[in-house]
Amino acid sequence: MTTTSIQHISARKNRQGAPVRRLLTAGLSSAVVGAAAVEAYAALVKAVGVPMSAGFLGATHATPVTAGSFATGVLVCTFWGTVLTMVLIRFSMRPRRPFVFVSGTLAALTLVVPFGAGATATSTKLALAGAHVIVALVVIPILCRALPRAAQSPQ
Repeated sequence: MTTTSIQHISARKNRQGAPVRRLLTAGLSSAVVGAAAVEAYAALVKAVGVPMSAGFLGATHATPVTAGSFATGVLVCTFWGTVLTMVLIRFSMRPRRPFVFVSGTLAALTLVVPFGAGATATSTKLALAGAHVIVALVVIPILCRALPRAAQSPQ
């Protein structure tokens, strides 16, 4: 009985240690790649002449959207996406499917913010929504690839 308990604990540590490092690495790389992609997109949008001033939901005046705003948004969302991957790897037998469903749903829900922005030009709303989609298309697959297809059984 002691041998079984030790083997089980050892297998559990091995199963959780490597994926956590892999998920943290994926989280960091997805944040960097996502921020770079959205910054390139923002530069392109500004070069085309889209006004980059937006208000929050129901706002009566707009404030400038800066490069730091894009990067900060990517970092915050990637942080929570990485937390979600760690929770799912701990509690789900097949973590990829629920991750794609939950993260895709949350990414779709974030579109409420740009489309509901007050005192914001329609072109700006569309550009900001495009930024949300680009980040989701970059970050979600990187984090998803770091998740195992199915839970590894202890041996």
